[in-house]
Amino acid sequence: MPDILLRAMLEIVTFGVGFSLVFAIAQLCRKDPGLSNYLNFLVYLGNGIIQLMVVLKVGNIIPEHPTATFLFLSAIFFVGPANYLYHYLLLNPGKDLPVKLKIQFAPAAAAFLCEVIFQQLPVGMKQRFLAGLISSPLDHWFTIVLAAGAVFSFAYFLILLRMGLTVLKSESIRKQVLILLAAFVFTLVSIILISLGFLLRSDPAMLLGGMTITVIIVCVFLSNMRYPNFYRIIENEIKKNRYERSLLKGLDTEIIFERLTYLMSVENIYKDFDLSLESLAEMMSLSSHQLSQFMNERLNTNFRNYINQYRIDEAKKILISDPEKNILTICYDVGFNSKSTFNLCFKKYTNMTPSEFRQEYQPG
Repeated sequence: MPDILLRAMLEIVTFGVGFSLVFAIAQLCRKDPGLSNYLNFLVYLGNGIIQLMVVLKVGNIIPEHPTATFLFLSAIFFVGPANYLYHYLLLNPGKDLPVKLKIQFAPAAAAFLCEVIFQQLPVGMKQRFLAGLISSPLDHWFTIVLAAGAVFSFAYFLILLRMGLTVLKSESIRKQVLILLAAFVFTLVSIILISLGFLLRSDPAMLLGGMTITVIIVCVFLSNMRYPNFYRIIENEIKKNRYERSLLKGLDTEIIFERLTYLMSVENIYKDFDLSLESLAEMMSLSSHQLSQFMNERLNTNFRNYINQYRIDEAKKILISDPEKNILTICYDVGFNSKSTFNLCFKKYTNMTPSEFRQEYQPG
């Protein structure tokens, strides 16, 4: 293969390293990052480290700078579990991560410990070890460990591929799911290319595998641009489908509560003047009797009190955060259609009128 082509491939993979690391850091820069953000951080960090190792291997830098290999083995073992657990949370919204799933990071933890020990060895010993591994990978014992890591990751992405196929039938998210499936397939291809490239000492194969990862990361980024809240769209559709399926098997109060909370807290439907027990029940694929019974038995309230509580809570936030905003405007913004009703409800829940509440909580 012409040197100029190899050079171009190397530049693309080098770009991929930086792009992956920026994507990883972006996960931690989100406001109030959750577990899914930390898992995504590990995913992109692992991709960046693996691409970096391709760059260092092709550039013959590793034997002279053994410290640069730190975290490479760990990345091989944590990329698969991090990807799997992230998508597990996506496909099982609202569920906590079982302890048995967290144990899947044990191999990565063991790999990290081994790497820490390796880095404490004399530089000359590390250099000889890496030089022998790179020059004769098929004859070196450590290749078995690397191969185990590759198989480990490959198995996880096969599982992810199967998971993705289970939600492909949802028409409203078909495009997003197809993008995910394509990413999983090409990740499998990249694992094969990088592994064969290392074993056969083929720089073009390794670079092609690294380029594949770069293309995947860029495509995921562009997908987020094309479909804002890319993963949120999938998560919401899965929640909806899960909710509707549960109703076919009989009422599941946990699912009903989850759906009701989502409609109130995320979609803020309580701000609708015309919201009624019947219209809310229709949104939830319930009869008005079922919804009323659920609120009475599970929430110990009725429809009107439940909705008004959300409206008053929102009004209190606005009264405190925006002291110049007209009270009548706030009344309409939170879903009341008359000031008198708003004042009566506000006093019922706070023992104060909106004006008194604002004066009470004004700074200074």
